[in-house]
Amino acid sequence: MNNRYKKLVSNSLVFAIGNLGSKLIGFLLVPLYTYVLTTSQYGTVDVLTTTVSVFLPISSLSIFDAVFRFIMDKNENKKSVFTNGLLVTLYSAALMIIAYPILLFFKVPLVLPFLIILFLNVLLSILQNFTRGIGFVKIFALTGIVNAIVLGLSNILFLVIFKLGIPGYLFSIIFSLLCSIIFISLSTRIWKFIDLRYTSFKEIKRFLKYSIPLIPNSLSWWLTNDASRFFILFFVGVSGNGLFAVSNKIPTILSVFFSIFAQAWQISAVSEFDKDDASEFYSKVFNLLISFSFILIALFVLFLKPFMQIYVSSKFFQSWEYVPVLLLAATFSNFSAFLGTTYLAAKRTSGIFSTTVFGMFINVIACWILIPVIGVHGAGIGGSLGFLTVTILRYFQTKRFLIITVDWNKSILSFIMILFMTGVLLMHVPFSYLLNSIAMILILIVNRQQLLVISHKMIGFVLKRK
Repeated sequence: MNNRYKKLVSNSLVFAIGNLGSKLIGFLLVPLYTYVLTTSQYGTVDVLTTTVSVFLPISSLSIFDAVFRFIMDKNENKKSVFTNGLLVTLYSAALMIIAYPILLFFKVPLVLPFLIILFLNVLLSILQNFTRGIGFVKIFALTGIVNAIVLGLSNILFLVIFKLGIPGYLFSIIFSLLCSIIFISLSTRIWKFIDLRYTSFKEIKRFLKYSIPLIPNSLSWWLTNDASRFFILFFVGVSGNGLFAVSNKIPTILSVFFSIFAQAWQISAVSEFDKDDASEFYSKVFNLLISFSFILIALFVLFLKPFMQIYVSSKFFQSWEYVPVLLLAATFSNFSAFLGTTYLAAKRTSGIFSTTVFGMFINVIACWILIPVIGVHGAGIGGSLGFLTVTILRYFQTKRFLIITVDWNKSILSFIMILFMTGVLLMHVPFSYLLNSIAMILILIVNRQQLLVISHKMIGFVLKRK
């Protein structure tokens, strides 16, 4: 196997072990949440954790992205990169301390746990990105497993045994983040990379020049991805947001598979970008991603309703209706993120922002128009349109510095079959399972070549490892 593909597959498998283990535990916790929390309570904690993700890049100045990117350059000093990145993180802590009494004065609910969770996420993010950047991918992956195990056990303790409700949910998050930070710090001996002699405002300025343009992109990305929650909260109510949050857990599986791949892909994308056949490499990988994604969507849609009957409590069962369109939104999000790595590899991050802004406007406008009319369904449609817009714009914009070729015939045909399966399911068409099974087979036939390539590379890698 070509070394570049071997490296990509090797890193992907390591990340898979960590991510699948951690995400599987998180996925299995959803039934617990649906039984011990009401739709309103689950909607409330979902809004809080979503808000944390909004403020993460702002409070940290997105420094963790700069740490990962610069540590990948061979001529960079590891101690200098981490020390100066950590100093920016301390700035984040100072901001939160200042913000606390102000937010308390305005009686913002759950302000203390919000700030604690936010800071711990900032600290863990810089530790994880540095660890991944210096090649400690196994430690990076294990950190995710530690986080998930601690979260699962503490959820059982605080939600099932002590029955603490929302406070118990938040305690679990804080405790799992603390344990993850301790684990990754001890495993990497992170103190070895802290040396105040390397403190340099010139270096910090250089890092921030790279990371700050990513902040508006992150915010726009949030508006494209998660703003729908606040539209649902306003037009439908907190219970509607709870149903939406549960329905989003199924597409999360698709996102997990992509995140496993993406963590490895970022490394390969940067290291292969300047090579003569980079376009061919990027194109092959992107077409494999497209085929794999559509096959997964078809499988999810085919078994969706019977799965949801056993996965969630009866009060959350209605959430199945929102899953198919959210699967498409997650898929287009993954496609646009793949193309986004091209900007990072080329160090042209401004292009990421401009394309995300367009997608943001499409999503916000669609949600504003559709959610008052068709309810939660409007959020999925808005997200799909927003991410599809970003994907198309990035595909054409990245041609300036890298040409990626897509097999449009296979991609469009697979997409049409997914729409057919979704329509059959939502309209309760007779013999729906038979019709969708036929559509599933057609998708497998259309993408058989890519499916064989994926299987061949995975099996070949495993056999060589043995």
